[in-house]
Order: sequence, then structure tokens, then C-alpha cells
Amino acid sequence: MNLRPASFLFTAFFVLSGASCSSSDDGNTPVGPVGGAVSGAPDDHCEGLPDGESDPAACLGSGSGAAGAGDEAAGGAPGDEGHPAEAGATGTPDCNLAHDADYGETHFNASSADDDCKYQVSWTSTPIRKGEAVTFTVTMKSKATGAPLERIASQEPTAGALSRVEPYIPCDPTHLPPVADLRASIKETAPGVFSVGPIVFDRSARWAVRFHIYEECVDSESSPHGHVAFFVDVP
Repeated sequence: MNLRPASFLFTAFFVLSGASCSSSDDGNTPVGPVGGAVSGAPDDHCEGLPDGESDPAACLGSGSGAAGAGDEAAGGAPGDEGHPAEAGATGTPDCNLAHDADYGETHFNASSADDDCKYQVSWTSTPIRKGEAVTFTVTMKSKATGAPLERIASQEPTAGALSRVEPYIPCDPTHLPPVADLRASIKETAPGVFSVGPIVFDRSARWAVRFHIYEECVDSESSPHGHVAFFVDVP
């Protein structure tokens, strides 16, 4: 009789048992740290101001107080190309705090009013890791009434309140995200609630994600047009 040594049988059993168990290193289970919203001071840029009024009739440049598409943008005066970076804790400029004059400041945390104080926008997401598909859930309501944002009559039949999502790296403005990110699918899952994705962050960095609201409308104080951006850390 050919008897194998006990040590061989034990080794074979250990190898087979290990092969049958799942592991976070098998390439199927995501591993590593998870990013997300960047904690910071609560947004207060609308404090003491009346809630912005949004007139659907002003979308196309008509209605009370409407302005043309070339009028002053919410983020700065005409001809202002951008807001310089503010000084950080060390007294040196923080490139993350610089922003385009056409938009308001980028916000910490995961909820904020838009730049014109018309809407309250909040978001959650699936786990955020470099190179992995992420889906955002975005909730948008009127600050004045609390009602969810919905399609307005002047929009295309397939359009909704959330027009586009724009991810970018504030400290590396020359880096372009994957083209698919800028064309990420947007689906309304409930009144004022939108599922966006997939979005793939292709670099470990502090990103900003800007939500464009009723983007096809002219940009004026009374128009539904708006935007809001949040910091997102990608480890």
C-alpha cells in the first residue's frame, strides 16, 4: 500500500480549503480607503438673505426681472475671470479655494444652497475609490417652498431639473476627467431626486463636483438656472 505522509495530506487540505474561501485580495472585492464629502464649516453664504426667487417664465429671458444670457453671472462681475485662491491655515494660498467667477464657492460637507440661494442641494454616493464606478444620489428642493425641483414647461421633454454633473480637480485645472464622466447618465428616481452615474475618478486628489441646474435656461437672478459645487476626496 502506498501511504502518503500525514504532512502532505495536511498541506493539501490547507491549500484546498484556502482556495475555496473568498478573500478581499481576489480582485473581486474592493479594498482600500473610501473617500467622500470633505468635512468643513457649514455653508452660510445665504445667511441673512431672502430665499432666491425662481420664475419659470424667466428661463427663456422673459418674466419679471429676467436678464439676458450675457448678463452678470452669480459668481462675479462681468470681465472678472476668476476669484483668487484664499489663504489657508498656513497663510499661503489654497488652490482648492479658487473658483471661476461664473460660479459660487465650492462647499464642504454634502448639503448646501446653490450660488443664488434658490435651491437646497444634498448628495450621497456609493463608495468612492480611485478608478471605480461611483453613483451619486442628488436631492434638490426649492429653498422658498421646500418643494422638489421638477421639469419646467419650457424644457425639452427628456430634460429635468438636474442638467449635468461636472467633476474636476481645482488644483489641477488642466486635468480633464474621463469623457464619460461629463456625459454621465442622469435619471430622476423620485420628485427632485436624481441618480447620476457611473462616474469614475481617475486620480487620487481633492476633486470638486459641480451640479448644473436648469442649465439650458438663461443665467439670471430670477431664472431657474443655478449651480452648486462640493469638495470630494478621492484616496
